[in-house]
Amino acid sequence: MGQWDLIGHSGVTGMHAILKPFSDHVMFLERVQETTHAHFPDGRFSWATEFSPTSGSGRPLTIKSNIFCSGGGYLPDGTLVSVAGGQPNEKYSQGYNGLRFYKPCNGTACDWAQNFNIHLAAKRWYPSALATGELFILGGSNHAASLNNERINVPSFELYPRLKGRKLIEFDFMTETLPYNLYPIIHLLPDKNLFILASTKAVILSTSTWKIIKRLPDIPGPPRNYPLTGGSVLLPLTPENKFQPEILVCGGATEFSTSARGVTSCGRIQPLAKSPRWEMEEMPLGRMMPDMALLADGTVLIVNGANQGTAGFDRASDPVLVPVHYNPVAPKGQRFKMWNPSVIARMYHSIAMLMPDSTVLVAGSNPNGRPVDYGMGPFPTEYRVEKFSPPYLMGDDAQAEIVGWPSKVHYGQTFDIHLKWFDFPRKVAVSFVQPGFVTHSTHMSQRMVGLKIVKKQVAKLTVKAPESNGLAPPSHYMLVVTLDGVPAVESKWIRLVA
Repeated sequence: MGQWDLIGHSGVTGMHAILKPFSDHVMFLERVQETTHAHFPDGRFSWATEFSPTSGSGRPLTIKSNIFCSGGGYLPDGTLVSVAGGQPNEKYSQGYNGLRFYKPCNGTACDWAQNFNIHLAAKRWYPSALATGELFILGGSNHAASLNNERINVPSFELYPRLKGRKLIEFDFMTETLPYNLYPIIHLLPDKNLFILASTKAVILSTSTWKIIKRLPDIPGPPRNYPLTGGSVLLPLTPENKFQPEILVCGGATEFSTSARGVTSCGRIQPLAKSPRWEMEEMPLGRMMPDMALLADGTVLIVNGANQGTAGFDRASDPVLVPVHYNPVAPKGQRFKMWNPSVIARMYHSIAMLMPDSTVLVAGSNPNGRPVDYGMGPFPTEYRVEKFSPPYLMGDDAQAEIVGWPSKVHYGQTFDIHLKWFDFPRKVAVSFVQPGFVTHSTHMSQRMVGLKIVKKQVAKLTVKAPESNGLAPPSHYMLVVTLDGVPAVESKWIRLVA
């Protein structure tokens, strides 16, 4: 089920990716190395591109510091932020505490900008949006390493923009969880606090006191963070589930070894329940380095990765080509289905994300210390970009078209969506979707929030925007409409403001 199509060439390896608001363009970011396939007109190498699915190519962009292993996100005004990075070389400065900004614009004038006087207080990589729209930036290490350790660990967090009078806040949890705490799992909860999982331990962090207010049960099985690298997703928050958060964590590696096997287990937890517990399930395939992308119908695509080894350069083999579909509202034991495989191995440094046309863009794979050309190694450096069309796009049902919508709404505001459709559907759903910043199987700030439908008419829906910034931080979202599970032809961008 489903269909794979090659749609172009990224120019740089797609190891970091974020959607540009009000477009279907994907911003790819690479590490600094003079071996990319993207060049400026004067022949200089580029380490970032703005990729157009329509043209199948990427426009080279300017990067001033090493963006290797960086994170990222959105500011409320739509500015894209690239956070931190890696070591310097003879031509480029270190990016460990760097901040880079991209203000979207029409045409080809906009580019990444960096003011070296604006930077983080410490070397760290992992941002996630708070209810205020600020970025919470946690943990990391002050030197590249396969495993984190006490000498290089950064057990603290900070905000951007910064808290008044405070540069960083110590966080002992990031010492307790050594050595498996790189790329921690972070999700904003509707009560505006943060769920954080590192190694096997999970906590809820208050965003008012900045103290741990709840320790959750350990997730069964091995640690789920880098380099054992599982994946996670905050399942859709909807009126039907009363906006109660559930977090799904899947896959990983059994141990830190090139002979480790992919983990089949998934854990699902309701962190705000009175007595939270992990409900365990089994995927049909073992998988480390999974990308878990929310789909337009509220289900989850689990794709990319391998079934042997761990994350890191040259540490994994046995690519998993088969995507797995997860339906969170199906009965336990009936939630997983295998879909049609790709023919391209997507190993370390791969990404997947939902697009405005409700396909999933899949790119990246560079498990090599230096890029490897096709035919020169088992897993060459990949520049090919694919799109995966889920089965909801493969049926005979005609797709509706969104023809009218506001560009901006306020919290709790009632607004109209005008549509063209052919048959009155049995079931209508409207959602705000934030695909987030994707890297290293971590989908930073990915989120789907269902909207309450106030009134249904043949060509018009009246819906209500999220009531709280705990449900949806101020940002730009894709407005997704599905009719009997089939998404409209194209989602539309909308800005949610206070």
